[in-house]
Amino acid sequence: MDDVVYEFNGKDITMNVCIQICSVLNLIQEEFGIGFEEAVMRFYKSETYKTLQNTENALWAESAEFIMDRYLEEVG
Repeated sequence: MDDVVYEFNGKDITMNVCIQICSVLNLIQEEFGIGFEEAVMRFYKSETYKTLQNTENALWAESAEFIMDRYLEEVG
């Protein structure tokens, strides 16, 4: 299995993206009172997660709270 590498302007930002994902997952757990696995399943199915993976839009550079707000808007 190949490792996922996120790049922005030719630089490896994989750690930055992973930190953001982890932070957003923690916020989802707190907001909905759910466990880690449920938070992962919900977030990974979202358009917000798909947008986060597209590093050219620089969503990964925003705060976890900003990303969480996008997610909450999406899920209503």
